[in-house]
Amino acid sequence: MTNNISALRGNITKLYVLQVLRYFMVIMPVIVLFFQSVGLTMRDIMVIQAVFSFVSVVFEIPSGYFSDVLGRRMTLIIGVALGAAGFGLYVLATGFWSILAAECVLGLGMSFVSGTDSAMMFDTLAGLGEAERSMQSEGRLISFGNFSEGLAGITGGLLAALSLRFPLYAQFIVMLIAVPVAWSLKEPARALTAEHADSTIGTLRGIWDVSKWALTKNPRLRWLLLYSGVIGAGTLTMVWFIQPYMQRCGLPVEYFGFAWTALNLSVGTVAMNAHRTESALGERNVVVVLLGVLVLGFCLTGTFAALWSLPFVLCFYVVRGLNNPIFNTYINRIVPGDRRATVLSVRQLTTRLVFSVFGPVAGWIADETSQQVALYVSGAVFAAAGLFMLFVRPHEQGETGEVRSL
Repeated sequence: MTNNISALRGNITKLYVLQVLRYFMVIMPVIVLFFQSVGLTMRDIMVIQAVFSFVSVVFEIPSGYFSDVLGRRMTLIIGVALGAAGFGLYVLATGFWSILAAECVLGLGMSFVSGTDSAMMFDTLAGLGEAERSMQSEGRLISFGNFSEGLAGITGGLLAALSLRFPLYAQFIVMLIAVPVAWSLKEPARALTAEHADSTIGTLRGIWDVSKWALTKNPRLRWLLLYSGVIGAGTLTMVWFIQPYMQRCGLPVEYFGFAWTALNLSVGTVAMNAHRTESALGERNVVVVLLGVLVLGFCLTGTFAALWSLPFVLCFYVVRGLNNPIFNTYINRIVPGDRRATVLSVRQLTTRLVFSVFGPVAGWIADETSQQVALYVSGAVFAAAGLFMLFVRPHEQGETGEVRSL
C-alpha cells in the first residue's frame, strides 16, 4: 500500500518533468527559417501546417476514448514516442514530403498526449485522496510548460546562429528523454459512477452525439465555437508569418529566440489577467475588442517593417492570451460537466479547420505577391468573417431558450 502511494505521488513530479520536456521547443523560434533553407515556400509551409492541423484535429476529439481504452500511461507513452519519432524524421528531412511525413507523426503524437496528461494528474490526485488540489496542480502544469517554452526560445535562437539543424538535433534528444519518463509513470485507478457506467459519454458514439449537439442544437454554443475558431485561426495564421516578418524588420537570427521568448511570456501574462480584462470590458464588448485587435495587428505589420515596429506583433499575442481563457469560460458556463472535454475539443477543431482552409491561401499570396499583401488580405478576410459572426450573434442560450447576453 505504501509503495502504491509512493508510486502515485511520483506521478506528479514526472508529469511536471514531461511538461517541461514537451514544451522545450528549441526549434520553434527558427522553424520557418529551416523550412526556407530546404527550399520550402510560404505556401508549402502553410500546406504542411494545415495537414498537421488536420491530423491532430482528427484524433483530438476521440483522444479521451483512446485514453479510456488504453489507459492513461500507455496513451502518454504512445504520444511521447510518436513525438520522438516525428523529430527523428525531422533530423533526416530534406524537403517538402519528408517534412510533411514528420509533421503527420507529430500531429498524431500530440493528439494522444492532449488532455491525457491532465486526466492522469486528476486521477493520480484522486487516488491519493487529494482531488481538491487538482486546480492548483493544473496551474503549475501550465506554468511549467510556459517557463520551459520561454527558456527553449533563447536556447533555440543561439543554436540556430551556429546552424539551423542544431535545434533539430537538440529537439530529438529532448523528446527521447521524455520516453522513459512516460514509461516510469504508474497507471492510477479510475472509477465510473453508476450514472455513467452505461452512458455513451467517452465512447465514439458519445463523441459524435456531443459534437452534433454542440454544433446543431445550441445556437449560442455554436456561435461561441465558430467565432472563437475565426479568432484562433487568425492568430495561428500570423504565427507562421512572424519569423519572415522579423527577417523583414532586420532582426538578426541570434535574437529570434529572445523575441520568441518575450512573445510567449506575454501570452502567459495576458492569460493570467484575462478575467480582469473581461470584467472591465464586459462580455458583449470583449468579443468585439478581440476582433479589433486582431485586425489591427494585421494592418500594422502589413504597413510597417522595421525594428521599432516589432512590438506590433504583440497584438496577436494579446489576442492569443485572451482567446482561450475567455471562450473556454463562456463555453464551460453553458455546457454540462459530462460534455465539456469533448465540446472544448470541438472548439480546437473549428480553429484548425478554419486555418487549414485559409492558411495555404495566405501562404500562396505571400509567394506570388509579397508578405505585405498577404497580411493585408489576411486582415480583410478575418475582419469580414468576424464581422459576419458578430452580425448573426444569437442572444439565446441554446437548449433552454433563456435570453442571456454574451
